[in-house]
Amino acid sequence: MTTTHRTAIDRLVKRRMSRRAAMQVGAAGAAAGMLARVPQLAGAQDVPAYEGEEATISYGFWDTAQEAAIDAQIEAFKAVQPNITVEKQIVPWADYWTQLQTAVAGGQTFDVFWINTANVPVYGSVGALLPITQIVDVEDGIDTSLLPSSLVESYAFEGVQYGVPRDFDTIALFYNKDLFDAAGVEYPGEDLSWEDYRALAEQMNDEGAGIWGAGMQTSGQENYTNYVFQNGAIYLNEDLTECIVDSPEGTEAFAYLAQYFVDGLTPSIAIQQANPVADSLFPAGNVAMMTGGSFRAGTYAALDANIDVVPLPYSKQRATAIHGLANVIWANTEQPAAALEFVKFLHSEEGETILGESGSTIPAMAGKQDAWLAANASMNAQVFIDAAEYGQSVQDPVVGPAWQGAIAGVVTEGFAGDIEPDQIATEAAVAANAELGG
Repeated sequence: MTTTHRTAIDRLVKRRMSRRAAMQVGAAGAAAGMLARVPQLAGAQDVPAYEGEEATISYGFWDTAQEAAIDAQIEAFKAVQPNITVEKQIVPWADYWTQLQTAVAGGQTFDVFWINTANVPVYGSVGALLPITQIVDVEDGIDTSLLPSSLVESYAFEGVQYGVPRDFDTIALFYNKDLFDAAGVEYPGEDLSWEDYRALAEQMNDEGAGIWGAGMQTSGQENYTNYVFQNGAIYLNEDLTECIVDSPEGTEAFAYLAQYFVDGLTPSIAIQQANPVADSLFPAGNVAMMTGGSFRAGTYAALDANIDVVPLPYSKQRATAIHGLANVIWANTEQPAAALEFVKFLHSEEGETILGESGSTIPAMAGKQDAWLAANASMNAQVFIDAAEYGQSVQDPVVGPAWQGAIAGVVTEGFAGDIEPDQIATEAAVAANAELGG
């Protein structure tokens, strides 16, 4: 074992002692309970067709910003299937996954609910999800050719389709046109290299005026994952058992980002703890440029600030993290036929059109994004839709997303200056592998 890896492991032990010791037994017990209690269903996709019987199903989700759109979807579904009643159940994100795991372990949860890609292997592997194969790529069913292929694949586990994306989000570069105008600097172009981006950040940085050239967040989705992918690195090996982000390409990506903090071109971690870049400093005009998600477009379009967007800067290739949520069905629902009808409607042209008209998120179905663009017409939001062509999904192992949280903890320490820039990837891999069981 090298000195570098020994140092990383020592640091990891110290970090994990305080964070995990108190919760280790409880978390392990909850996971074991879930694995033990959920039946492994065989042939569950052979659900008899819905024949108009009275049925009531629950629908679980976490985002109140999308509640109006969901209300409209439920109302429209009622017009199509008047004998199916859908009862919405909103659980805040902070409680959603804990409540879901507890409910699954207890043998009863939402009939239909939101899930993200990281949790499909977790719940799919223990038989907690009903396959939706019978409504996918069939006549009057869900046409996956109209959906981002990488996300369709992410919602399958061991060859079984458990969901398809209802929406998607990609990442691009937001910039404040008013700040660029005041500085007399040309706006970012659509063909920025990493070197170009760094040069622009240096030009726009004005310590005296309290303006940072770039806003490097600690978010994996909105920040560092994009740079990892752009530099040709990946997180996990082919069988998803080992983190390999400490490759030369991954090491270079994290070092590139950390240098913005070292050189004062982005708000420090200490400042960001009280004033998050995306929620505070960028919309307030203290940050000139920020990589951010399409889900922020509506908020920024409504500001008095003059904000626009261009594609992300690139290194060896163009890349953006792409993600989207899916509607899935509880394996033991008492109303599987009605639940399948509801999921099919949510992913229909009508259901996706309603979602787009809300302006809250980009519908996954091709051709249904015009309404979302219209809701964000003050900026070049088409950039986010075009980015889906080079979107990459984060790999999702059966053990769940804890390894991503371990990487985030290391990255935050690195950006704070507690880890040398060229050692961030090394320590991130060590921390991730501890969660992966390696």
